[in-house]
Amino acid sequence: MPTPSEIYAQRQAQRTRLAEQLDSSHRRIAWMRLLVALIVLTGAVAYPGAWLILPVLLFLALMRHHAGLSARRERARRAADYYREGLLRLGGEWAGRGVTSQFVEAQHPYARDLDLFGKGSLYDWLCRARTRAGQQRLADWLARPASAEEVAARQQAARELQSRLDLREDLSALQGSRQHLKGNSPQEWARQPLQLRSGWLRLLGAALGLWGWLALAYWIFRYNPLPLGLVLVVQQAFLRLAGRTAGEVLRRTESIRGECLILGAYLRRLEVEKVESEYLSQLWQPLRKGPARALSRLESVLDTLESRRNPLLGPFFALSLASFQLAHEVENWRARHAQDLPGWLESLAQIEALLSFAGLAWENPDYAWPRLEAPGSGLRARQLGHPLLGAECVCNDLELTSVRLWIVSGSNMSGKSSLLRALGCNVVLAMAGAPARAREMSLEPLRVAASIQLGDSLREGISRFYAEILRLRQVLEEASGPTRLLYLLDEILGGTNSQDRLVGARAVIRRLFELQGLGLVTTHDLALTELADELGPAAANVHFEDQWSEGVMSFDYHLRSGVIARSNALELMRAVGLQV
Repeated sequence: MPTPSEIYAQRQAQRTRLAEQLDSSHRRIAWMRLLVALIVLTGAVAYPGAWLILPVLLFLALMRHHAGLSARRERARRAADYYREGLLRLGGEWAGRGVTSQFVEAQHPYARDLDLFGKGSLYDWLCRARTRAGQQRLADWLARPASAEEVAARQQAARELQSRLDLREDLSALQGSRQHLKGNSPQEWARQPLQLRSGWLRLLGAALGLWGWLALAYWIFRYNPLPLGLVLVVQQAFLRLAGRTAGEVLRRTESIRGECLILGAYLRRLEVEKVESEYLSQLWQPLRKGPARALSRLESVLDTLESRRNPLLGPFFALSLASFQLAHEVENWRARHAQDLPGWLESLAQIEALLSFAGLAWENPDYAWPRLEAPGSGLRARQLGHPLLGAECVCNDLELTSVRLWIVSGSNMSGKSSLLRALGCNVVLAMAGAPARAREMSLEPLRVAASIQLGDSLREGISRFYAEILRLRQVLEEASGPTRLLYLLDEILGGTNSQDRLVGARAVIRRLFELQGLGLVTTHDLALTELADELGPAAANVHFEDQWSEGVMSFDYHLRSGVIARSNALELMRAVGLQV
């Protein structure tokens, strides 16, 4: 069977060739459009008359065909980009190219410590969602562990979607899916109060628009511009009195154009997709009740608004007061469908999050779907590795069942902190319903809290030590929650003197141990490793070590039982030229 990389490379080449073919046709039609436009403009100035109807109709037909070619070309390019992005992810070159926004509060119990969000983060690498609602829903799933029942349902749904590569390509390549999302969200836009309710004003605007067309025809056939000049004056007076609100409606609506294009395109594609699992059937149910048709009507309005910027069509829009009519059409759409829009977006958001999990599983067939077991079962993982480290990652077996605490000692740079992050990231994925980087993994429902990546704050007047003790207090509070806690503590209390550090670290670890949490604690302080013997058979020491050969240090990153026998700090200092 071909590998995911081979399939991606083959499909990228095919879509790229199609885009090049369509680009050639696109250029030919563009030159034809330009030629016909010059004929229309020259004729309108030199020989105005009814004969101009034919070249105008030809121009409109060419414009429509040109737009179709452009859409097909852009779709092929976006499809090629989808596979190029997949190859970057598989090749370990993706960091910083995805969604890098922060989604959770600063005091989240593990987001910062596990590099969950931001540039080069787990979320940056995982997220395939295009809508803001989908991006937020995936972030919520990673930031808050789900119940066992919800995890099982998400896993079943994602596994059903795992093989649907064509669906993921289609959604990525659909028109509008690369729009930059800015301005108001569709939910905020839908919640705004209706502003245009007067039917007689709309009727009056339609009458003035019709008068404008008749005056234009009179000028063309009778060569008399007076009626046209008069109607333009009346129209401007009307717009000054009644058109300001319509302009506000259109500006607000245009700010959500990009996301509405994504939403409409997604709904049309998803509407025809067949699903089997109960979870997916419930998500798809609101999408089969006509939202795609409703969004198509709104898209038509938005596309017509965009056409106002065409130099040839702009004057006809102004003459017919089409913008005023479109503003009323937007408000009528909101009156009929605004209450349904949040439900459509919620279904789409969850589908996008599940497709991110499905894409992760398809690109990494060696990842395991974690099994959730009964409370008290602990955690087992075979060949567990960090999802972001790529093929060079060294994986380790890990088990926290009857032994609930591992104190991890080891030399500098040997892999202690990476082990904590690898375990934390995989548990976060597992409790969100995603696959994990392990050959096998089983765990009871767990929450995560970590103290790994801390720093001082000059602005807030907080030292690193104070930031750490605040975090440790938070970890202890999390340990008293309704489900068991997995705590990950790196070099605990490193910002104080050795005596206070040892006393404080032992007290915190003992309390977490008494609260029945599962934990990994790393340390350089070999005195702290004695705590494992004091806590009895439910605690154990493990370590990483380094190898020195002819002044060169290397690591194998394999986890071993027991306590590290030596430190490499002095050797490292001498290696960089410090005389110690």
